[in-house]
Amino acid sequence: MSSLYTYSNAERDEKHIPRVVLSDRVKEYIVEAVLNGQFKPGDRIVESSLARELGVSQAPVREAIRDLVLLGFLESEPYKGTSVRSFTYEELWETYTVRAALESLAARLAATHLTDEDADRLQGILDEMMEAARQQDRDRLIKLDNRFHETILLISRNQTLHRLWKTLQFGTWSIVTYRKMSYEPGYLAARHGELLAALKSGEPEKAAHAMQHHIEDMGKPPAEMGTGMG
Repeated sequence: MSSLYTYSNAERDEKHIPRVVLSDRVKEYIVEAVLNGQFKPGDRIVESSLARELGVSQAPVREAIRDLVLLGFLESEPYKGTSVRSFTYEELWETYTVRAALESLAARLAATHLTDEDADRLQGILDEMMEAARQQDRDRLIKLDNRFHETILLISRNQTLHRLWKTLQFGTWSIVTYRKMSYEPGYLAARHGELLAALKSGEPEKAAHAMQHHIEDMGKPPAEMGTGMG
């Protein structure tokens, strides 16, 4: 696996970088590796190997792994080590319903605050998503998908809601996002157009319903969604 980071000589000397920064970098590396398919659910995460891969000591790697276990992104079992968490269908559905509840509230609030500038910003992200879909760039598409949703959280102007969303993002949102990788890119991008239209309507209940459907629909088996697999 190739590193997501290019370290300079100074960066390789951990005395020049606070441990918390290194730990955050390692955490981001692991999450990105899962999302781009380098690590799959069930794969082991070996502390010593990852430390060598990134050119750091085991301490920040250990801290990153510990945090991701606490967040539910990784799981640790005695005598088996740490691995990428595998979700059952029931666990995934629970995750989708919780996310739908949070984000439908955000959509309801955002619909009342949406300005022309906000709508243009969301449209710009959607345009980038469509371009990424045309290029079959799934990694970029998934990142833009997350940006689109977080932008709605910001537009809602509810800081508590946004903080809760961010807290849960590593542990659950990222696993949900991983599942999206199996869907056809054009479909994933285009469905956000309906969501934007609902927000622009200025009708809070319409926006909330659209968001709930948008998220919960992804929790259904692909055959039930009536969409092709990419």
